[in-house]
Amino acid sequence: MTNIITGTFKSLVAGVKQLPKRRMTMRYPDVQIDLRGYYTYDPKLGVAKAGYKGRHILWLDKCTGCQLCSIACENISQAIEMVKVNRAQPNNKKSIFPQVDYAKCVFCGLCIDPETPVLTNPGVKAISEISVGDKVLTHSGQYKPVTKIWDMYFTGKIYRIYVYGKPEPLVCTEDHPIIAVRRPKSNRKDGRLLRVTEPLEFSKPGELKIGDYLVSPIPKREIPITKYVEEISLYRGGKVKKLLALDASGDLFRIIGCYVAQGHCEGGRVFNLSFHGKETYLARDCTKVLKRLFGKAPVIEKNGVNRVRVVLYSTAAVKFFSQFGTSVENKKIPDWVFFAERAKQLQLVKGYWQGDGCGIRQPRQSYINFTITSRVLAFQLQQILGRQGIVSTLEKYDNKHKRVSYHVDVFGKWAIKLADLMRIDFNHSPMKHSDKFLINSDYIFMPIRRIEAEEVQNHRVMDVTVEGDHTFAPLGLATSNCVDACPFYALGMTQDFNLVSTSKKALVYPPEKLAIPPSVTRPKVEFKIEQDAAYHD
Repeated sequence: MTNIITGTFKSLVAGVKQLPKRRMTMRYPDVQIDLRGYYTYDPKLGVAKAGYKGRHILWLDKCTGCQLCSIACENISQAIEMVKVNRAQPNNKKSIFPQVDYAKCVFCGLCIDPETPVLTNPGVKAISEISVGDKVLTHSGQYKPVTKIWDMYFTGKIYRIYVYGKPEPLVCTEDHPIIAVRRPKSNRKDGRLLRVTEPLEFSKPGELKIGDYLVSPIPKREIPITKYVEEISLYRGGKVKKLLALDASGDLFRIIGCYVAQGHCEGGRVFNLSFHGKETYLARDCTKVLKRLFGKAPVIEKNGVNRVRVVLYSTAAVKFFSQFGTSVENKKIPDWVFFAERAKQLQLVKGYWQGDGCGIRQPRQSYINFTITSRVLAFQLQQILGRQGIVSTLEKYDNKHKRVSYHVDVFGKWAIKLADLMRIDFNHSPMKHSDKFLINSDYIFMPIRRIEAEEVQNHRVMDVTVEGDHTFAPLGLATSNCVDACPFYALGMTQDFNLVSTSKKALVYPPEKLAIPPSVTRPKVEFKIEQDAAYHD
């Protein structure tokens, strides 16, 4: 009797406590929430725009039984299984169709932050600036075209992975597969991580630890060039043209390196190269090369207190060098230079060193530094050094009263190797090298410095689908893309999301159930019950 009275009293107290609180239920169907603002829905097709995590829909007449959807899901949640259906379809001779188990499905958000720089052909673009048809660097070192753009809002855990050698963290969702080497510990007492490059596998951010290697693909493409030929407009509104033909020699590439480091163009016909006052020998050498290339003799002028500049009054020279950018912020390397032979690219690096590079000496180690204002050029220079077998780090410096700058630094044994390749005097021969990185013919292995995670609500994320390799390189680090696995558009997503069930068996949607078209007569309604569960009707 006492228990009954106590239980009744507790129930009354709990009810009274809820009276002043806002009602959690709604008078459905009289009152509904219009969720159409959260996604774009096409009522004709009955399909929502990518980004809304509804159930799948299957067009049986389009499915060929190729199993690509199941293969794509294997590395994620293994929620898709191919099953036999006793139904004749002309396009599906095997009569096997996908079945989705929503008890396993993670409604994968394989995405990254929209401002993340992605290595393109051959440059750098934020993923939000990439268009279908653009070519991006993949894990194979090749450039493959983007076939689809994914733009959505994500609720869940976001990871920030800080990597040694990269200027900012890789920001991605918790399900985004990253190509990595999860390094094992040694048997020593200190438990150091072994310096291994295998096995190379896809890992989710939550599976990685500090010290594991992420990989930066080294571009493989090489297009030998012996002569640069271009028709340029000179004057009279472009009516007068000239065929510019330059020998694509090492000297030309060295002048290009000097220009992207410290050159600029003025007024359509004035070309300038700037050097320190003590480097007049470099200025004289550049005047000889420029005269041989463009048929005009430049002049050397004093430029301030401690500077000299090489000035060439030539419309043809301005037209040629303008393709590399006309100011320090927009300097870049076009594809014919980026994919040239490595020996010529080494001359470009040497020219940049002569124009704006320096050797920095510290008590414990010395290193080679390239200071760059253009973000595109900074990433490109790091890639070009990688093609030379040189590991470099890229750091970003955000100065309050100056332009944002990037430092490409080459340390330790890599600095000694680069100095030997460029045949410059570096005078650094330490007894021991401390090096965090590894490199082979395919990748630079960059260790994780720090990992952070946070819960986000409606955070905008993006991804791309890449033809062939199905990988790309945000921040120059190889990751998976968002796989649009069905080439026949037989499997899509809908706004129909009604997965409330106490039975695990009921969460398995066979092909016949996936093929039922969604209802489009009214907007969807969401009732929030718990933090990790929602009821949709």
